[in-house]
Amino acid sequence: MNAADKRPFEDRYSACFIDFGVKTVTGLLIGSMMGSFFFRGYKKWPMFIGGGLGFGMAYMNCENSLNSFLWSMDPKVCVIKKQP
Repeated sequence: MNAADKRPFEDRYSACFIDFGVKTVTGLLIGSMMGSFFFRGYKKWPMFIGGGLGFGMAYMNCENSLNSFLWSMDPKVCVIKKQP
């Protein structure tokens, strides 16, 4: 069971930037290790694929976090007042 996330929008938004950095760098590192260990020499394409996968996962997490915050808000009713 997940508890409801009560963080404000600014905290979620700043956490997205940290998540982007961590997951992209981790993907780059894992991709460079895969390229050097398994492909006999230094190849750049596994590093780019790993970085892209990390960036994509961070984007998906950020989108879900921000959308869940925006969907949980109580929309205010717009009332147009007539001028006399």
